[in-house]
Amino acid sequence: MNSEKLPNWRGAKAWVCAAGLGLAAAAGAGCTRTVVEAPPQPQTEVVTVAPGPDYVWIGGYWGWSWGHYVWIGGHWDRPDHPRAVWIQPRWEHRGDRYVLVKGYWR
Repeated sequence: MNSEKLPNWRGAKAWVCAAGLGLAAAAGAGCTRTVVEAPPQPQTEVVTVAPGPDYVWIGGYWGWSWGHYVWIGGHWDRPDHPRAVWIQPRWEHRGDRYVLVKGYWR
């Protein structure tokens, strides 16, 4: 196997697949990030005018990158289908860790 085509695995230990999720939920949520320290309080965002009538505001959230929390700002997006509902990303406290459950359209 050509090592030049291998992905960068430096942060691989921080990634785990969500335990206890059903197959459908895991497929929608993908893998999650786990950390020891609690996330900060959400930042206040200014929600701009929607670019069109069928757009939904996707609120910002705290992500994790290179050993610290980073704010991922909100944005406007179109739902996958007309009655779709956005499930916001969230940090869940599980034992001695915090797990980031990714957002998804339901």
